[in-house]
Amino acid sequence: MKDIQLEKERVKKDPYRLHYHLMPPMGLLADPNGMCQINDVYHIYYVHNPLACLTTKRTACVWGHYSTQDFIHYKEEEYAIMPDTKWDQDGVYSGSSLYESGELAVFYTGNVRYAGDYDYVLDGREQNVMMITSKDAIKFSKKRLLMTNNDFPTDMTKHVRDPQVFKEDKYYMVLGARNRENQGLVLIYESQDKIHWNYFNQLTTSQKFGFMWECPDLIAFDQQYILITCPQGILQSRTYQNQHQCGYFEIEGDFKGESQLGPFQLFDYGFDFYAARTFLTSEGERLLIGWMGMSEAKYTQNMTYQNGWTQALAMPRLLTYKNHHIYQSPISQMKDLRRSHVMLDASHHIYKNGLSFELILTNIHSQPITIQFRQDCFLRYHDSTLSLDMGTCGDGRDIRYLDIDDLEKLHIFSDTSSLEIFINDGYYTMTTRIFSLNDQLIIDKNHANIDYYELGQYEYI
Repeated sequence: MKDIQLEKERVKKDPYRLHYHLMPPMGLLADPNGMCQINDVYHIYYVHNPLACLTTKRTACVWGHYSTQDFIHYKEEEYAIMPDTKWDQDGVYSGSSLYESGELAVFYTGNVRYAGDYDYVLDGREQNVMMITSKDAIKFSKKRLLMTNNDFPTDMTKHVRDPQVFKEDKYYMVLGARNRENQGLVLIYESQDKIHWNYFNQLTTSQKFGFMWECPDLIAFDQQYILITCPQGILQSRTYQNQHQCGYFEIEGDFKGESQLGPFQLFDYGFDFYAARTFLTSEGERLLIGWMGMSEAKYTQNMTYQNGWTQALAMPRLLTYKNHHIYQSPISQMKDLRRSHVMLDASHHIYKNGLSFELILTNIHSQPITIQFRQDCFLRYHDSTLSLDMGTCGDGRDIRYLDIDDLEKLHIFSDTSSLEIFINDGYYTMTTRIFSLNDQLIIDKNHANIDYYELGQYEYI
């Protein structure tokens, strides 16, 4: 095994390391988890496999941890949770946190995978609901086992995971699940003390919608309940273009009683956005952070793997809700990364150089437009269709489409190996990794107003 510190130094030299996105110091980063605010500090945990790029053998994941006060300066904390008990020995999987009365309670799935000839759906694994607590979000208590697969309804498979806990009149826990009919759903449990849990209800669709719903997050905007989740196994189409999906349902009614789920709405129409989770700030803002990756994607994702790391987190996004739709916007703190500003003259073709920038196009008025990034990545709007064609920059990613009748605004964040595109004030988004160090930006002649900001980078303390 390579020396860990030397490996981290090697990783830092990769030219595809991102400037303003959280990445693993080495190895694999996956689902964001347990985000919370304690006093003036934000804590962002994530599923992390530090050895993923050093061996082809299956190795257990941990929870990595970053903290920040301003979303610009970050501290890499010690690993928060290690796979060190018989209930989580094969991996510390996804979960959530709840802070109240000076104590942080963290809930997660402990994974146990048996050796042998198993299908790992109906047998061969354990998915244990675990709990730990902390006063400072850094040092944690002894682990407590809350539930095993024997505590779930008998028609469930061994795939029940990713607990989210919140409090209203009592405590509620939402778990992503797959039943024996291979239908995705969420299970809801209730508790008076966060320790003892009783099965309460489940939410699903009347017609099968995928075989597994991962990373559930049940939230509310005023009186409207929303179920965020990631359905796996939906037949790919022009709408559902990825291997698995990430989005939300409006809950019609109250999840505690009679209710049903409205139509599923995607969060993102690009290639790399999954496992999105939210948390509330002390000011009552609902922030969302997603994994800038895609579970089991067919494209290779190997451009950084060979340099010792893979995957990242998307920028934090502010959620607002109106007219039965969730809007996603860059958090205001991102403006602190701006280093210079120019207004570009759109009456001529624009040629600009840069990898790390923010680009805002307004007053497009649904006119055709083409923006070229890097070597041959094209964002095009024509005949009411916005397309993102990765060309040779995609490392196996090809093209994504979004049907949109009225295009008025594009707000684009380019980093060294990512693009995040906010469309019509965040009504839609498109997110992707991109792999080319060609720094050209070409915008066809058009009538839009265009602002260009050079961006700095996160600082690590």
